Parts: sequence; C-alpha cells; structure tokens
Amino acid sequence: MNLMKLTFMPFFLKINLMDDTSLYINLDSLKNNINFIRLLKSVKNKTIIAIIKSDAYGHGLVPSAETLFNAGVNFFGIINIGEAGAILKKIPQAKLLMLKGVYPEDLKEAAELNLRIGVFSLDYLKTLLEKAKSAGLNKPLNIHIKLDSGMNRLGLNEKEVKSAADIVNENKQYLNAEGLFSHLSSGGSDLDYTNFQIANFKKTVSFFIENGIKPSYVHISASSALLNDKIGQDYSNAVRPGISLYGFNPNIRIDEPEYFPRLGSEKNDTAAACGLKPLMTLKSRVLQIKKVKKGGFVSYDNTFKAPKDMTIAIISAGYDNGIPRLMSNKGRVLINGKFASIKGIVTMNLIMADVTKIPGIKAGDEVIIAGKGGANEITIQEIAGIAQTIPYEICLNFGKSNKRIFTPFS
Repeated sequence: MNLMKLTFMPFFLKINLMDDTSLYINLDSLKNNINFIRLLKSVKNKTIIAIIKSDAYGHGLVPSAETLFNAGVNFFGIINIGEAGAILKKIPQAKLLMLKGVYPEDLKEAAELNLRIGVFSLDYLKTLLEKAKSAGLNKPLNIHIKLDSGMNRLGLNEKEVKSAADIVNENKQYLNAEGLFSHLSSGGSDLDYTNFQIANFKKTVSFFIENGIKPSYVHISASSALLNDKIGQDYSNAVRPGISLYGFNPNIRIDEPEYFPRLGSEKNDTAAACGLKPLMTLKSRVLQIKKVKKGGFVSYDNTFKAPKDMTIAIISAGYDNGIPRLMSNKGRVLINGKFASIKGIVTMNLIMADVTKIPGIKAGDEVIIAGKGGANEITIQEIAGIAQTIPYEICLNFGKSNKRIFTPFS
C-alpha cells in the first residue's frame, strides 16, 4: 500500500445536543415592577432613568428595554457603545446615559448616536472637550457630570467642581451639562451617611446652578434609596432604579431570617412582599437516577458520604450554568415541587441531589434551580446567601451562562 496516496475523507457525526438548562425571563414581572416603582413616594413626578446596563443585570438588554419602553420609560442607563447600538436599533428615540462615559476614540460615534455621556473627572472632561473640538461636531455633547458625594468611587471631587463649571461655561458650543448626578454608598442601611452624601450633593448642585449651569436632570437615588421610606428629599428630579426593576429589594439583608429562610423551611419571604416580583426561573433536567449504598461517596473529593442507602438524581447543570460551587452540600433544588438537597461537589456540568424521599423521579423530569415549583420556591436571594454574595452576581451569571426564553412568548 502506498501510504503517500492515502486520502482521508472527512466524516461528520450528527450529535443530538440536549438543551437541558434554560433561563426563563418573565417580562410581565418587569412591567409589574416598573409600575410598582412609579407608585413610590420617592419616585412620583420624577424622570425614571432605568438602569439596564450589563445586559439588564443578566435579564436581556433589548427585551428589557423594549418592555420598559412600552411601559412608558424612554431613558436608560447603560455601560458601553455596544449596548447603545443594540437598543437604538430597536428603539431609535431612546435616551441613553453612558454611566462610565465613553472611550475618547468612540466620541464621534457617541455624538452621532446622541448619547448622554457620564463625566467622572476633570481630566476626562478636558479630554472630551479636546476630542469634541477636533471632531468638528455640529452640536454640543450632552454630558451628565458625576459628583463624588462621599462614596470615593467615580466622580469629581470638591476641588474639581469650580474648574469643571468654568470649562462648561466657556465651551457651551461643545458641552451641554444636561445632568448632574451622584451615587449613594448605602442608601438602604446607613441613614446618617446617606444624609451626609445628599447634603454634599445638594451643595454642589447649588454651586453649579449659581454659576449659570442649570441641568435638565439631577439624580442621586438608586433602588436602595428609592425603597427606603426613611429618606426624605434627595434634591433631584430624576431617579435610577436598577436591581428593583428585576424584583429585588437591596435593603433587606441576605442574612436576615425573614429574607433568607433556613434550608428546609417551607416558608419563603421574597421581595414580592413590597410589590416586586423576580423575573428569573432557572430550569434543568434529571439525566440519571442512581442508587447509592450506605457508605458510598458522591461527586469529587469525597465530601459527601451516604449515611444510608440513598437515591440520587444527577442533574444536567453545574457551575457552567452559573450555579455557585459554594452550593455544594448546602443548596437545594425543586423536583416535582419537592425540595431535594444538593449532595457532593457542584461540578462544571452536573449537580447531584437527594431524592430518596421523592418517589417516582425519572430521567427527563424537570428540575427548578431558581424559581417556584408547586407551593415551594427557591429564591435567587437564597442562592446568593449560600454563595456569600448578592443577587446581582447570581443574576448576571445565570444570564451569561444559559439560553434565555422570554415569557410571555412572543
């Protein structure tokens, strides 16, 4: 045989890819939440700037924007040019605030898209002005100047304020200070510090107004402050709800019993108590049922040893789907409306759950990782508590890792 003349023919394997794990996003709950937020005393008669940055906290950027727009919101807070383009393709009339500004090289595109640009430092303001002059823009940039009222994150400090006001006043053909804003570090927990920040904000806003800069939008309060009825006047005419849009009250701490029930408890308080409804439900499937003898180990590193003969369901989801590895031997899922404790280490694509006391479980049965099943529920807050994090991070990870199905179905 002449090996040099051998021809290798390509072949293809037809693989049946099972899409076992999907994230369901209930857009009706988003409508409910924005309508509830509108009723808050802290929101009435103010412009809502809905924060849908980072893919709407994992809930889907464009579907969330369209839902909110249809509910009467046309001003959104986002994080990059890509998000802006995606929204404007569907909602050309949307107003978009770039919360972290834009890169100088993207300034011309930002101006063409009529984006509102967050300005967070004096140096950045000077850079924007130089770029605006060199780009030969035919109208001034709409900017929202961010003030550091005490969080010590992004924002102009007290020493930069006068110079910033002078720059804006001297360059109105290039810069329009449409907005002034800040951010509260603890709007739901530290009332004294919140009031300190609000007082600083009021003082700085007053300085700008006294120096001839009269912004159309002034905003400092996000979800935590909006849901804290102990906060009075925030001296603003706009608000920035974020996590509350997606069904969470950030003021209720994860470690409070009424918020994060002990595992095994049938009672489960959620943010629905304050009129908010979560949007996410994460579902998967049972791949296999396995009998484990007393003394047998489950999953990696032998962290779980069966204390008796057990029935274990092997579920087609893992940390690749955003399930925190800290759920190992601590979390639970719902199968047929019953709680089943996770046993052993959460792996990349699989978790194992004890279904010994749940009869009739079989391969293909639906598993709820987050959401309601029958009369029971596993909340994202519960998962966050076990994972020693906050619901924001869990939502982002679920949204990044899984196919999303939006309901009601379009």
